[in-house]
Amino acid sequence: MIRATGRAVWVAIVNAVAAHLPDDPYTSRLRAHLYRLLRTRVGRAPTMKGGTRVNGYGLRIGDRVFVNRHCYFDLSAPVDLGNDVVVGHHTFFVTASHEIGDARRRAGAVKPAPIVVEDGVWIGCRSTILPGVRLGRGSVIAAGSMVVRDVPANTLVGGVPARELRRLDAADGTAGAEAS
Repeated sequence: MIRATGRAVWVAIVNAVAAHLPDDPYTSRLRAHLYRLLRTRVGRAPTMKGGTRVNGYGLRIGDRVFVNRHCYFDLSAPVDLGNDVVVGHHTFFVTASHEIGDARRRAGAVKPAPIVVEDGVWIGCRSTILPGVRLGRGSVIAAGSMVVRDVPANTLVGGVPARELRRLDAADGTAGAEAS
């Protein structure tokens, strides 16, 4: 119990320091490296904007990843962001769900499951990625989407719950305006 409390306090301290850094290009890169204090693995040239909260341990940030302002990483299980991933502001990565309990308490035992975001994925703002989801290479998640199942590579999805809107050519750059 004391160890868990100590870890929670350490997470709060690191997040508080990171939140109070200004959002200039230098400190946006420094912030990602500050999260190494939470055993985050950080690739080359990451950018993390202010207000992001990393809640626990087990985040992996690939090379040239951009995480915009006020994102949330629930790390009940690991979250892996591949190379060249772009995450819109106010995006949530939720790695824990619950089993359905009995009538006394319906939120039963916690069921953590990792999230994997493959290389080149673009996640639009205010999206929610739920436990156990894999976002395939080059996929695009439209703004405001709730992703409840795996997304194939080079696919544009959107909505609540997110559904396939169209397939993207692996070399296609035309879906840009639809995801922001």
